[in-house]
Amino acid sequence: MIARTHYETLGVAQDADVPTIRGSYRRLARQHHPDRAASTTGSAVGSIDMHAVNEAYRVLSDPGRRALYDTELRSAADDRRIVGPAAPRSRRPDRADHSTAPEEREFFEPTAPTVASRRSPWQVITTLVLLTVGGVILLSLFANPGDDPPPDGILRVGDCVEFEPDQDAREVRCTGEADLVVRAFVTFDATCPGLTEAHRDRLGMGVACVDVGR
Repeated sequence: MIARTHYETLGVAQDADVPTIRGSYRRLARQHHPDRAASTTGSAVGSIDMHAVNEAYRVLSDPGRRALYDTELRSAADDRRIVGPAAPRSRRPDRADHSTAPEEREFFEPTAPTVASRRSPWQVITTLVLLTVGGVILLSLFANPGDDPPPDGILRVGDCVEFEPDQDAREVRCTGEADLVVRAFVTFDATCPGLTEAHRDRLGMGVACVDVGR
């Protein structure tokens, strides 16, 4: 089976911007959430690997991780072009061939080694390291580490929330002062652990267990 790239997993183009990637991830997360997959057993809803979807979004939504991943994709494509198809194996000239007359037999010169066979693996590794370091340096010049990414609306463990009038939990930016933090995220039929309070996710994807033991 041919491994799918993160772009293929999310169903976006390789030059897609962050809002497009986030929108595709949210759509897949809603369609293939474990609760919904359990209610549609045998359908295509549960066939997707949500671990692969989460990993693809984790890499492509972060500029630094995405730059390194794109570098790896380009290096892998370059290696495939260099190696190419395997050369046909020639017959050994010292092995007798009784199927043809002596004057009709061909003399096969030993094939010359290909470029890929002479290519040192250390050259490939060195090239990849240099490209990676260059990408990190460029990102450090243009990225602003002081800006936290805005909330994407999908609740995870460690996210800060606030309660809406119907007591549904909604993700907000953490401030560090009296934040309500999600300690666990469970299905609707599960029980929140410890001193946590159950609040339904605003998107209807499960139950957020919010720490109230302050």
